[in-house]
Amino acid sequence: MWFPTVLLAVLVVVTEQVIAKGPLLGIDRWVRGQLLAGAAANPYPILNTYARWWTHFGSPSVAVSALTVVTLAAAAWTRSWKPMFSAAIAGIALFATVIPGKVLIGRPGPEGWVVGPGDMGWYPSGHTSTATICYGTAAWLLASSFPLSSRLRSALYAATAALCASVGFLLMWCDFHWFLDVLGGLCLSGVILWSLVRWAPRAQRSKRPEPSERTQPESR
Repeated sequence: MWFPTVLLAVLVVVTEQVIAKGPLLGIDRWVRGQLLAGAAANPYPILNTYARWWTHFGSPSVAVSALTVVTLAAAAWTRSWKPMFSAAIAGIALFATVIPGKVLIGRPGPEGWVVGPGDMGWYPSGHTSTATICYGTAAWLLASSFPLSSRLRSALYAATAALCASVGFLLMWCDFHWFLDVLGGLCLSGVILWSLVRWAPRAQRSKRPEPSERTQPESR
């Protein structure tokens, strides 16, 4: 239980600091300054273009589509509705927490964009949360539904973590989000994924009876 407890504690502290405009926001300004200096000094400007493109992995159109494909494949393989139930719970948890949080907190973005009443702010990072929950759920469904070796499962989880972390980092690199926006999104997503893995039903491929095992009609 220590893992979700730590994530939840960090989420609460960061959220309080963002709402109260506390001293931790100084970390945001420092990180932004360092990343902007790094982006300006980058000798290969094309990399900044690729960085903007990479952040699209956190858009709902891409991440939710990927989760949908994996969910349908897992449901077909296991012949069970459980993967669809798990994916639905993950999606509901994502949109029921991130969107209200962005609207209620209404934090301006790094470039000082004004957030009007009822508009969605920048905290927590929606792209970071969407990427982490969708790809994390997809990786869990793949690992729990298909007969993967332990080495392949480890590689799958590592690749998923790298993808989600890269989306969060490049959102800051491109000056789309503050550091605490990304950190809050990661912590929130971690709590949701931990709860999903712990309590969601697991689906395993059911065996179809062999012809010899099927009930034979009674002879008349």
